[in-house]
Parts: sequence; C-alpha cells; structure tokens
Amino acid sequence: MQGQLQSPPEIHRVLESRLCAVSSCESNAAIELDARPICAGHFFPVCTQELEARCNDLKDAPFNPAAVDSFKIFLTACINQAQKLVHEDHPGDAELNGRLQDFLHCASQLGARFRRSPRVASSVPLWLRREDPGRTWEEETWTLSVSRHGAGLMCHHPIEKGGKVVLCRRDRGSRAEARVVYCRFDSDGRRQIGVELLERDDFWD
Repeated sequence: MQGQLQSPPEIHRVLESRLCAVSSCESNAAIELDARPICAGHFFPVCTQELEARCNDLKDAPFNPAAVDSFKIFLTACINQAQKLVHEDHPGDAELNGRLQDFLHCASQLGARFRRSPRVASSVPLWLRREDPGRTWEEETWTLSVSRHGAGLMCHHPIEKGGKVVLCRRDRGSRAEARVVYCRFDSDGRRQIGVELLERDDFWD
C-alpha cells in the first residue's frame, strides 16, 4: 500500500464474518483497509503505520497537489471510521476509547507534518549551522528550492534525517531553526537536504 499516493486506500466496515488478517490474531474483523480485514484492536496501529508511511513519502517527494489531496482523503476516512468503530460498534469500551484519543492526536500531528505549500526553484544565499554540543559546524550554501514552510539546499557536512539546523540568510541576516526531513546525493555526488522550518513561515518573504 505504501507509496501509492495518487489513490487513497479504500476503507470501510466489514459486514460479513471474517477474521483479522494480522498474523496470529483470531478476532473478527471490523474494518477493511484496502481489502485487508482488520479487527478493532489492530485497526489503530495498522492505520497509524500506513498514515505515517504515506506522510513520509509525501515529505520526501516533490510537491504534488494530487498526492496531498489523496493523503487528506485517506486521513479523513481513517478518522471517521475510527470514531464510528468506537462510538457506534463499541460504545462504552474504555480501552478502545483510549486508543481512539491517542489515534486522533497522532492523526492531528501527521496532518500538520506533511508539506503544506508548493516548492519553487529559488537560490537564496545562506549560512547553514549545526549548533548541537560536540557537533557544531557552519558552512555557506544556497537553496535549490523554497516553500512557505521549508526548503531544499546543498549541504557539505554529514547530517541525519531528523537533525536540527539553523538557517541564516546572508542577504538579510534573518535566522530560523529547521528540521532535516531528507538527506540524499544528486547525480554529481553532492549532498542535498530538505528542511522544515520550525518556528516561522515568513522566512522567505
């Protein structure tokens, strides 16, 4: 299912008697996710895993409005089915209600994580800094593309996905903290990273 961002998986209730497809589970299925029957207990972890995989695919790929819309449709369908599963099929089930609340919190975070605006090619001169204790460095670089909430840029120092960096504009002196969302090498062997701004959305004016 992962990586198929253009068409969201089908998700609906299971009406006939079927067993959960999760290995070693003998419970009756409650939801069918992309033709895979899943019981109430496994719905939340399976759905969360699929949502996280699709969100990561979105963040690592060029901006695609159709893919973003697909993710939104799937996210909304998961939330709707989760609420129906708890409130209609298992009313008063405290354990499932607790899982629902955890799932809704996770879904809210995922909805805020994926790229929210298109990237455009733009070369903005920067100082790129790593300010972690014991791993401090600084280099001059430039952006390859920018969006309201992030950028793609060149980086000469090793940096892992999830690492924190500081961007300082050489043309204006403004500063912003960012998180690395991908790190890869281009055909010339140059390291390119994608970053997500953490505190502001006006950094590129």
